[in-house]
Amino acid sequence: MKFSYRHGFDPDYKNEPIREDAPPWLKSLFFATILDGLIYIDGDSRFPNNENKPLGIKALIERLCAENGQETDDEDHDSFYCYDSLKVRIQNLAWYQFYDVVELIGYLLKENDLKKTISWGQKTYEEFSFSSYRQKVNDLFSTHKIEWKLSESSSLETPIPTDLELKLNQADASLQDRFEPARKHYAKARYFALGSHKDPENSIKESISAVESVCRTYYPSASTLGDALKQMRKESVISPLLITVIEKFYAYTNAEPAVRHGSDKASSVLEYDAELALHISSAFIRTIIQRKK
Repeated sequence: MKFSYRHGFDPDYKNEPIREDAPPWLKSLFFATILDGLIYIDGDSRFPNNENKPLGIKALIERLCAENGQETDDEDHDSFYCYDSLKVRIQNLAWYQFYDVVELIGYLLKENDLKKTISWGQKTYEEFSFSSYRQKVNDLFSTHKIEWKLSESSSLETPIPTDLELKLNQADASLQDRFEPARKHYAKARYFALGSHKDPENSIKESISAVESVCRTYYPSASTLGDALKQMRKESVISPLLITVIEKFYAYTNAEPAVRHGSDKASSVLEYDAELALHISSAFIRTIIQRKK
């Protein structure tokens, strides 16, 4: 953090976490310290991409304009002006559009990672990988108190402790193949709890739905999560006390207004309730899968 920020000398700097904003200085830092090292002038043989940088400037401008419903102009396609044009376009984005771009670049780099081939005698470009980009973005945001963190899927989420993030990622990884329906519920639960458009009620609903989907995959004759838990209790694979916890969690989601059922009462659910539900469901899903193996 800059001297003027640390000591409060800059009157325009607010020493508090930033969520729904992207100050001009953040956009400038992102361009100068991260994006600048990834872009090259494409579509012009006079400017060879000898470093094999992954993002063509003109193609990136085209994508940004398409994403935001804008038209390109002559400077966007001119090799001598496109660099400055991209810089100005990013600087003029609304705060939420800027974070869209941060995610978009991550998606593009992930696609580029899949296309890479290893050849003998060629330099590997780790600095152009998504993992490198993600680390740089998260370091920049953390340093300047930006309350977002780029996930492994290139989605900006509310930061959580590293150990918990690892557990969430492990739960997601375990939901493959036969558990694909559960994975979709889980992805929604995570997005609604940690993403940029928080919806705690829907997050809790999707969390318990992910648990129910996994349980009903193992117990196809069960018509509800409650039925599946009863069958699970008879098997004695999982501690009955732990099953009771999930039964209580299930009862909470059914009884809480605006979560699984409509109500004439206003919702009292908070973002932190959704995070708790996400972690509970994540832990239980991993426990079920491991115990049933």
